[in-house]
Amino acid sequence: MSFPTEKKYLKVTLCLKKRDDLTNEQFSEYWRTTHADLALSNKTFMDKVRRYNQHHATPEMKEVARSWGNPTLDFDGIAEVWVDDLEAWQEISADQDFLDKILPDEKQFLKHPITIMLGYDNTVIGDRAPR
Repeated sequence: MSFPTEKKYLKVTLCLKKRDDLTNEQFSEYWRTTHADLALSNKTFMDKVRRYNQHHATPEMKEVARSWGNPTLDFDGIAEVWVDDLEAWQEISADQDFLDKILPDEKQFLKHPITIMLGYDNTVIGDRAPR
């Protein structure tokens, strides 16, 4: 069986830890609303990003994962940002509005440093990325 060529987007995976003084609910609410709204108001982000997913990990789900006996990631959330290529991500990261508004806002709910991974998806089951 032959599949059509799939567009290979660069996936920027950002592994996040909440500030110690915030509850999981406060962290998730702020990230889901205020911080996401800032990202959506940034022209470069909106022009360059093809997909933006937020993975919110609850303490209960982390405990279930730990109970299986495997090592687990110690993060409270993971942001996935899909862009066309590394240059697009670099443009977002260098955007002055991004630097002035979005990065400083991270201090409202995140601990630094943020762990990052760059890579590509290989879809095995599910819809492939549009070309």
